[in-house]
Amino acid sequence: MSYLSRMEIPANLSTLRRQQARWVCAGTLAAATTLYAASPFCTLWSITSAIRTHDMGSLNTCLKWESVRNGLKTQVVDDLIGPPVADDELPAFGSSFASSAASNAIDEEVRPDKLGMLVDHLMPHEQQPATAGTMLGMLWRVHAHFTHPGVFEASVIMPGHENETPLRLQMRIHAFQWKIHRIDLPTHPPRPLVEASAGPVPQPLTQP
Repeated sequence: MSYLSRMEIPANLSTLRRQQARWVCAGTLAAATTLYAASPFCTLWSITSAIRTHDMGSLNTCLKWESVRNGLKTQVVDDLIGPPVADDELPAFGSSFASSAASNAIDEEVRPDKLGMLVDHLMPHEQQPATAGTMLGMLWRVHAHFTHPGVFEASVIMPGHENETPLRLQMRIHAFQWKIHRIDLPTHPPRPLVEASAGPVPQPLTQP
C-alpha cells in the first residue's frame, strides 16, 4: 500500500463522520419540530379529556387565569357598550359603570374554584363515560391551527349555540407548557348594516 493510499483512509473517515453528524443534526431538528407542532394538539386532547371526565384539577393547570379574565372582560364590555370610543369622543352615559360592573362580575365568577360551574354552563356534563371514540368525535369538530409559531388557536361550535360564533381558545407557551390565554365565548354574529339611499326614487318607464 502506497503512502497516498494510506492517507486517503483518514480523509474518507473524516468526511463520513461529517456526513453522519449532519444527518444526526437534521434528524434531531426534524424530530424537535414535529414534537413542537404536535404538542398543542396533545394539550388540546388533554383539555378535551378533562372536560369529558369533569377533571377540573387537570383543566385548571391548562388555564392562565389572569389573561383569560382580561380577555373575557374585553369581550363582555364590547358586547355591552361597544368598542372603545375615540379620544375626541365622550363615552356614553353609564358606560363606565357598566364596564366596572362587568369587570367585577368576571373577577368574582371566573375563578379556579368555580371552574366546574363555568364548564357545565358552556357544556352540560354528560353521564356517559368518556371514550377514545367520543373524544375523537368531539375533536373532529374542532378547527385548530397555528396563527404564530408561539400562538395556537382552536374553535368549535358548541352544542346549543349553532347559530352563534364558535367558542375560541387561544393557547400560548408558558413555562414550557401550552396554556389557554384567551377564551372568546359564543355570541350572536353582528347583523349587517342596511344602507338607505337619499337619492330620488326611480320612476317606472312609460311607453311613448
